[in-house]
Amino acid sequence: MENSDQWFSELDEENVEYRYKIRRCLFEQQSEFQTIAVYESEAYGKMLVIDDFVMQTEFDEFVYHEMIAHIPVCMHDKPKQVLVIGGGDGGTVRELLKHDFIESITLCEIDQLVVDVSREFLPGIDTVLADPRVNLQIGDGIDYIRELNTCMDIIIVDSTDPIGPGEVLFSADFYQYAANALQAGGVMVAQTESAWSDQELHEKIQSNIGKGFKERACFIGHVPTYPKGLWSWTIASQDALTLDALNIARLEAIKAKLSYLSCSNVRAAFCLPKFFRDIAAVRSIEA
Repeated sequence: MENSDQWFSELDEENVEYRYKIRRCLFEQQSEFQTIAVYESEAYGKMLVIDDFVMQTEFDEFVYHEMIAHIPVCMHDKPKQVLVIGGGDGGTVRELLKHDFIESITLCEIDQLVVDVSREFLPGIDTVLADPRVNLQIGDGIDYIRELNTCMDIIIVDSTDPIGPGEVLFSADFYQYAANALQAGGVMVAQTESAWSDQELHEKIQSNIGKGFKERACFIGHVPTYPKGLWSWTIASQDALTLDALNIARLEAIKAKLSYLSCSNVRAAFCLPKFFRDIAAVRSIEA
């Protein structure tokens, strides 16, 4: 962070930088894996920052977490066992716990410090981890998932960007292990970067997912905090993915607890803009 005038800067690409005016730095420390910081910003509230990239802000974290959690829940026939890789801030698990029919959620986070910092500075994670349905595992996601065998209904890859400790979670090997860890009818969802990211990155991610899964499709949502504001996720399965499979009633049952997703806009998340559909191997299931 620039200390002279209290601005935090995030470099998106060579010619693009985002700056946030900061009231104060609440925490900053190097863990075994990465540098973790929490800033209190003027516009977006508290910000969780890892290796100088903003992971979430109080202002709009609900968009990311609702999208990555509820859409796979609505696309699975009877989800009971869920694995979340990454996501040590607890936001994705918080959303999953809104569904009473989910019996077990395993949260596998590589960095204990992410969990500890989130406990101290981000509201609600203590409640999440205290829920008897939640099992916290500290360890490398690829090592953990390698040992599983057809025991999960849903796997959610709530990873950082494909650099540093998060890079392996975008590899072909990881997606193959994820496919092996799913029961019949299971689905995986991963965050797959901005729709405005370069074509080469999207081609690599989609190609790697395709090495583990027969079917995959993207959906999008607007997260103002993230570079360029339009974010993407990819859902993958060995079975056909269609919008007819969306169980909208599950959103209706918890609509009072949601701030972004609704029964009317969940299908629209799969309607990709033409420029994104034109990227090789990115498929829309809007039809």
